[in-house]
Amino acid sequence: MPPGLAVVGADGGHLRQVINLHQEGDYQVNAGPDNGVTREESRLERAPRRPPKEARDVVARPETGARTDWFPTSVWRFNVADHQALNEKLMRFIQDDRQRNPGGMSGRSTVMGWHSTDQLHRRPELREFVAIVHDNIAEVARFYRIDTNQASLELATCWAIVNGKMASGAVHCHPNSFLSGVYYVNTTQETGNIFFQDPRPGPNMAMCPVTEFTPWTVRQVSYQPTPGGMLIFPSWLYHGVGPNLCETPRVSLSFNFRLKWTSNL
Repeated sequence: MPPGLAVVGADGGHLRQVINLHQEGDYQVNAGPDNGVTREESRLERAPRRPPKEARDVVARPETGARTDWFPTSVWRFNVADHQALNEKLMRFIQDDRQRNPGGMSGRSTVMGWHSTDQLHRRPELREFVAIVHDNIAEVARFYRIDTNQASLELATCWAIVNGKMASGAVHCHPNSFLSGVYYVNTTQETGNIFFQDPRPGPNMAMCPVTEFTPWTVRQVSYQPTPGGMLIFPSWLYHGVGPNLCETPRVSLSFNFRLKWTSNL
């Protein structure tokens, strides 16, 4: 896996992240939820500038080295089966909760949107959803090889966000958590993508000019969500949400898992 962000399918399979690559201030990859194109099969859009003539004239010699990718940042993607019926229940629940508490929680990452309280996982109406979350988190946790004699993962917080037109999400991470995730209840192509930023400070110190953008040179990955999709990622990974450019509300449920340490007493 590359040292940058890797989008891993629910089966833990190959990297499936590149649909289109373009430059708008930051380097950016658009990673769609339904594309079946692996990095090896796709073509990256080339930068407008060509390399210098002397570089083009160099005859490439056979590769003799071996590359090892260290410190990968993985994001897991899941698609919930039969999500339509589940999402109808979740929409009714979130709408009712918003009517009961129109102010929601303030001081959070959402900008101009509504943020519910963060203990929704304790509500009996979300029992089915919470079970799905636990199953997916268990799959992700196996990759970490957590020593269960010392710690386990505990669902700490869960909340809903409703972004109306022009609402967005400020760049943030999730302190005091280990794994975080988001499930999409209602989205369209215009309701706002989630984007992730390269967590490595080093590459931003000296960005080189490139003739072709690759996962090693991008600095931001944008993901277009669809209803029924779920992302799980390390809580320290900075991310944000683009503005909703349509009248359709963008509705999602987010959650945090923390490490629960085994007492030695």
